[in-house]
Amino acid sequence: MKINPRTTIIHIATLIIGLYLCLPAQVKSKVSIIGGDDKPILKHSIEITLEAILLEMNKVDKKIGDLQQLSPLFAAEAFKTFQAYVTQNKPYTARKAYAPQMIERMNGEYYDIRSIAVKIELGGTEASDNQNLIFSFAKDGKVSSVRSILPQYDFQKVISSGKNEQDSLIRGMILDFMEQFRTAYNTRDLKYLEKVYSDDALILVGTVLEEKKGSDDMLKKSYLSAAKVKLIQQTKRQYLDGLKSIAFKSNSFINVRFDDLSIVQHEKIAALYGISCWQQWNSSTYSDRGYLFLMMDFRNPKEPVIHVRAWQPKAFDEDSSYVSLYDFDVVEY
Repeated sequence: MKINPRTTIIHIATLIIGLYLCLPAQVKSKVSIIGGDDKPILKHSIEITLEAILLEMNKVDKKIGDLQQLSPLFAAEAFKTFQAYVTQNKPYTARKAYAPQMIERMNGEYYDIRSIAVKIELGGTEASDNQNLIFSFAKDGKVSSVRSILPQYDFQKVISSGKNEQDSLIRGMILDFMEQFRTAYNTRDLKYLEKVYSDDALILVGTVLEEKKGSDDMLKKSYLSAAKVKLIQQTKRQYLDGLKSIAFKSNSFINVRFDDLSIVQHEKIAALYGISCWQQWNSSTYSDRGYLFLMMDFRNPKEPVIHVRAWQPKAFDEDSSYVSLYDFDVVEY
């Protein structure tokens, strides 16, 4: 059976109006989208959908809301992500009025509504309580994904730096992925992380070995420097089990931030990319900063996988370098 997007959009709009009629009087944020004038019905539907989502999010923050009634407005996986994000971060609107951009993606297959600013609860974590969300909408008017935006990068500039149309397309997908990847850590989405790491992924976890204060004479006489970097290799299973049993279990709040993003396409293998950034991890019990490197395979662009993940707190002392794409001998496929 063929689904008519126009009919679906009208159905969603009717559903939202029904939700509003059932709500007690509340102060709600106004959404006025910039762009999308060639799709007026979809644009209006997205505006009232976002207003309903933001209103219910605020009500949940006041402990009088029910996210479940919003589920018809989302694709199934997107709703699970949104639920987890609200549960973990307790967001509420930072403005009374929003004027986000509506950006067409994949030739109209979906549309990004970028930079919905919200405030979040940090608990005892030292981090910014400001976050910007991206809601992607399918052409039928439903939310297809929710993610937190990467700070300090120019979306259009990154895409336009591609060598050709395919390279530009993948660079846009990498930005989407990094936003979803970051959100997966913030929402403890192990299912997503399980999917994006290849089964034979090489995972290098950097640790800093520091001398303990008040150590005994043997340690004082050792040749250990004040801080030495050591890369520890883990399997995918070891890494994810560690996240589940330690990081995700012991922290009430996790906020991962990626800055200074760099994307490099392999010189010989066009589907292979190296992604580098400065990562800040803030959580209830632990915080660190370091250099993150991912080697990603885009042979299947709809389901890219990570073959290498390396994190190190600082550059190698001998040559002031970090792990990069060309530190690995990749067999051409």
